[in-house]
Amino acid sequence: MKYLDEQILSMKQELIHKHDEAKASQSQLTDSEQVSLVADKNMVLRIKDEVITFAPVTVLDGKIEVKIPKSFHLMPLEQAKFKYPSEHRPKVIYTSSEGTINMTFNPTDTALDLEELPDFMERMADVLRSVQPIRNWIGTELIVNPSGHSIGCIRFVTAGVDGNLYNEMLLFILEGYVIIGAFNCMESDREAWLPVAKVIVQSLRGVSDSSELLHKEGDASR
Repeated sequence: MKYLDEQILSMKQELIHKHDEAKASQSQLTDSEQVSLVADKNMVLRIKDEVITFAPVTVLDGKIEVKIPKSFHLMPLEQAKFKYPSEHRPKVIYTSSEGTINMTFNPTDTALDLEELPDFMERMADVLRSVQPIRNWIGTELIVNPSGHSIGCIRFVTAGVDGNLYNEMLLFILEGYVIIGAFNCMESDREAWLPVAKVIVQSLRGVSDSSELLHKEGDASR
């Protein structure tokens, strides 16, 4: 596990950078009803006065497909540089029209076998607890979504400049390497937007055939 420990140490340094960046930025169906609709391409959720519909997009060189609210857009590079100042910013950043709800995806060079994912998730949780200003530690969960992907979920609330932030880190393996996804919003919006986070997690799948691509992806790092 020495190599894995070294990889986690490297990722810890990256998380410290991301914490510094995060400090500078900031009615519904039941959960079971919403998640049961994940396979419906015409799914609609109502959040406060907003109607949320979803569209499938592909990210990371067309290797991953996921359903994102149609109202979300790829964060422009200049905005991404402002919100995530360091070069460690996520490669793909989708954001709401107000810029307050974000979903990111970032590849890593950490090689991992599927059976190592639970231990890796707990190690990452330890890293987060050591580098983040945790206000409320919610916990970890390993799930298998309808596409058969094992996903490690780490949920916690951190202190932010304009209020507490709800964070959901997603760890999954693609072609033998760890991919890190992240969903975040203001803690005050957490209950309203959790169903959207659930849809994203449940819809996540690998795309093995380039002919399956449904939407041109974006890259916030360019």
